[in-house]
Amino acid sequence: MIINKINFPIYGIMIVSSILAGMIYILLNIKNLIKKDRRLLLYFILVFPFTIIFGIYFTMITSGDFSLTRIGLSSYGGLIGLILSAIIFNFIVPNNNKILKYTIISLPLIYGISKLGCFFAGCCYGIPYNGPLNVSYPFNDVYNVLPIQLIETVTFIIAFIILNKYKNNSNIIYITIVVGAVLKGLLDFFRDSHINQIISANQIFSILLIVLVCVIFIVNKKKKIKRN
Repeated sequence: MIINKINFPIYGIMIVSSILAGMIYILLNIKNLIKKDRRLLLYFILVFPFTIIFGIYFTMITSGDFSLTRIGLSSYGGLIGLILSAIIFNFIVPNNNKILKYTIISLPLIYGISKLGCFFAGCCYGIPYNGPLNVSYPFNDVYNVLPIQLIETVTFIIAFIILNKYKNNSNIIYITIVVGAVLKGLLDFFRDSHINQIISANQIFSILLIVLVCVIFIVNKKKKIKRN
């Protein structure tokens, strides 16, 4: 399959669409809380700029490219922005753990949709591949490659659907983050950028994130045991 350059800002549109999809998911799950406290709507004002800004700056830092005209959004930067917006909002309107919970669960959905933008933009492409469903990007002089962006889209949306079914699980926040980090780390092996690398920056961040979440889980578990 040959993907020709599209004179349409499809990358930006898919990024915006992915964030909007996540916001809609969160909104649908906290709509009863919003009826009681309209201040919860302020959260949605924080989410969008935090996700975009941190996504861009994280990419700049890790790539060393500080050009706003060609820079993309880092998924881990966006993750930091989303979580930070939820934490900051919790200071404004305390004791709203559901905001953080549904923000975390929405992450696989947001990431999955955003990868469609990468697919059509020709970035984050896969390893050389000449089998069925291979793609090439003539405008980037890219040879036949694995459509890893589409694989990520399908994988993460399926993960979101499954995780959403267990949204009432008390450990769903930890489970979602670990599942997402594991999937991202594994799929990164199939990116062209991983060639000639033992471990990529994405995989390092995935490992650090898993370790951090496990530590937080253990600490919180011990605190609950002491209280009981």
